[in-house]
Amino acid sequence: MYSPKYMEELRVIHADVSRKRGFGGKMKDLGEFHTYMEQWKPSSVLDYGCGKGIILANLQEQYPTTGFTGYDPAVSHYANKATEVDCVFSNDVLEHIEPEFIGQVLQHIDTLSTKYVWLRIDTLPARKRLTDGRNAHLIIEDQAYWTEMIQHSIDGIVVYNNVNKKGKLDVAIEK
Repeated sequence: MYSPKYMEELRVIHADVSRKRGFGGKMKDLGEFHTYMEQWKPSSVLDYGCGKGIILANLQEQYPTTGFTGYDPAVSHYANKATEVDCVFSNDVLEHIEPEFIGQVLQHIDTLSTKYVWLRIDTLPARKRLTDGRNAHLIIEDQAYWTEMIQHSIDGIVVYNNVNKKGKLDVAIEK
């Protein structure tokens, strides 16, 4: 689901102590995610691409009766094999996937979720750059592109699909 070279790049970025708040190290606005958490009431949630786990820890605190786990292949602490859960949550991750692997990653998310999927995808360029100079958002596409990719790769009904003023696409899927 990723090239070895790119995975090494991500591991270096995540391990960089000068970037404590970057790449999964800060709390972010989650849009309508909380509305869907209240509606769905999943017993288990996987934070797919959790980075350093800051959002994961915050969600665990906010929803103490829900079992949360994290998965991020670029962070040794979260590089475990992801397991099946009621809900897969992914926040600002998919735009960082190498384009040739996005279908595989979305299908992986599909296999891990038994009931729900929440995706937040940035549709605009990132401020951050990779060491080779590329924008950290490897996929910069609009709502139509992402909707098609999601519908092709994830089995379920899209119940919410909205882009906010900052270019964040939120997608809620019920299986």
